[in-house]
Amino acid sequence: MTSQVFLHESKRLSPAQARAFIAAFVGWVFDYYEVVLLTFLIVPISRELHLSASHIAYVFSTQLFFLAVGGVISGLLADRYGRRPILMWTIIIYTVGTLARAFTYSELWLVAWTAFAALGIGGEYAVGQTLVSEVMPTARRGWWSGILYGGHYLGVMGGAFVGGYLAPVIGWRWTFAVSAVPIAFALYVRSSSPESDIWEIRTKSVRTNWHLFTQRSFLSPFFICLVAAMLQFFAYYGITQFLPTFLVKQQGFSLGKAAWWLFFVALSGIVGALMGSYTNDRWGRRVTLSYLAGIAFVGGLLLFFTWQALITSLWILVPFFLLYVGSNGGTVFGALFSEMFPTEVRTTGVAAALQIGRGLAFIPPIITAAIFPVYGYKPIVLMGAAEFGLLALWAWVFKETRGKSMLEIDAEAESSTRMVSRMSSV
Repeated sequence: MTSQVFLHESKRLSPAQARAFIAAFVGWVFDYYEVVLLTFLIVPISRELHLSASHIAYVFSTQLFFLAVGGVISGLLADRYGRRPILMWTIIIYTVGTLARAFTYSELWLVAWTAFAALGIGGEYAVGQTLVSEVMPTARRGWWSGILYGGHYLGVMGGAFVGGYLAPVIGWRWTFAVSAVPIAFALYVRSSSPESDIWEIRTKSVRTNWHLFTQRSFLSPFFICLVAAMLQFFAYYGITQFLPTFLVKQQGFSLGKAAWWLFFVALSGIVGALMGSYTNDRWGRRVTLSYLAGIAFVGGLLLFFTWQALITSLWILVPFFLLYVGSNGGTVFGALFSEMFPTEVRTTGVAAALQIGRGLAFIPPIITAAIFPVYGYKPIVLMGAAEFGLLALWAWVFKETRGKSMLEIDAEAESSTRMVSRMSSV
């Protein structure tokens, strides 16, 4: 090994580390901006293109499926060619897909360009999170990873504002066109981001062992991470994806009022993200994930039992606040998942677990589309609460990794691989 001092071994934040964080943060904001914006724009789009509830669900499901595809592909490429260049390409692909939808006049092309944009944003978080985990100070990795994830709430607020207030004025086509402009800023920011120095050294000194993907040292943590991601995203997307459509069509809200509702959801999420970021490095990953999911479970149950009585009252905001404060598993996932895999396959492991879990969340919107026109939103809320409850328990399946340096994690992975090799040769 080398005696080089790595970025993550520094005690204070350096300019290079700050640039890496900002590059990942800006892209992640646009990820959820895209997801939330589409939940608003699908209302006028469905009117113009004559989309039924099942067709709307198909658009959402396509988006989520290709988020998974994009995540896995980006992860593999980032482990082969580096974190920085793949971050550049993900934002370029997303920009093209967003702009192209402004010129869409059929359901087929809407689905096609939504899938293309999702390929780009699918790699945003996992590749950016891996870069952040590998360059930020070890003692504060949990904090910076949590703050990175919390950036998606700015995307939620941006998507809600643009979709709820700007889109009704300029139309959904111009909204897509305008949304492509600020992405150029993200491209500029990423051009100044450093590459992961530990990845550079590892790929020079250790040839990537692609057989790792078939070994228990990779598959076991991948499965644990995947289950956690599925529980988080099934619960989150199951409740949130159709919420603006439900509020507009079933409760008679205007898009502006639905946007205000999601503003509140985002503010609640920011509170939870700050809580999780703070306790990540103090109480550990498992405790933080468990108590956050537990809060979401309690909030979901309260929402289920008070839905009919409080849906038209401001008091409904209390269980909603608890639900979205707690739905912050991603605040922990960034650091925790990154600490499960060695450097040479880290982005692939993180991306595959996160985005396959997120991609499989195409199932909840389909179920939601079938349920809420007939039975309302209460059964959907109950299913989400149950999934958050299971996540609170699943958190304890992980091993605690707080305070471990990336060098320690790589050394443990190498030791495990050698042990497995010796056992298989006996």
